[in-house]
Amino acid sequence: MAKTNSTKSTVDAATKTMDAMAAASKENVENFVAAGNDAANKGYEKAFAFSKEQADAMTKNYDQAATFGKENVDALVESGNIAAKGFEAFNTQFMDFAKTAMADNMAAFNKLMAVKTPQEAVEMQSEMAKSSFETLVAKTTEMSEMTTKLANDSIAPVSARANVAMETFAKPFVS
Repeated sequence: MAKTNSTKSTVDAATKTMDAMAAASKENVENFVAAGNDAANKGYEKAFAFSKEQADAMTKNYDQAATFGKENVDALVESGNIAAKGFEAFNTQFMDFAKTAMADNMAAFNKLMAVKTPQEAVEMQSEMAKSSFETLVAKTTEMSEMTTKLANDSIAPVSARANVAMETFAKPFVS
């Protein structure tokens, strides 16, 4: 009977040991699963946050590109308006010059028809040629300055946008 109690105690001790090992294994598995779930959740959260950051950056870049494009179109429209107004002013100046020249030529012709001597005709014609030449030089200089100013004024909005483009897109690479 002593052997039976001893065997029973040994079995009980072995059972307790096995139960303790099973409990420890169960706890290890639960801890492992919990750690895996925690790591998976953190990984998912990081991936979601990264995806959201990338989507936000893409949206921001798209908005910047759209705004940049719109501002470029606005600059081209402004440049075209400046050029159109300048051409209109140039055309008005040219037409006024042509009308004045025609009127001056008619007046000179009438004067020339009224001369009495060939010497008077030569002198008048020489004076008219000199006056016409001086007027032509003055008017072409004025119109040349006008077209130079028009070219500079009409290119200014496009040039400003080109500078913005260089600062926006080239600056990150230079720094």
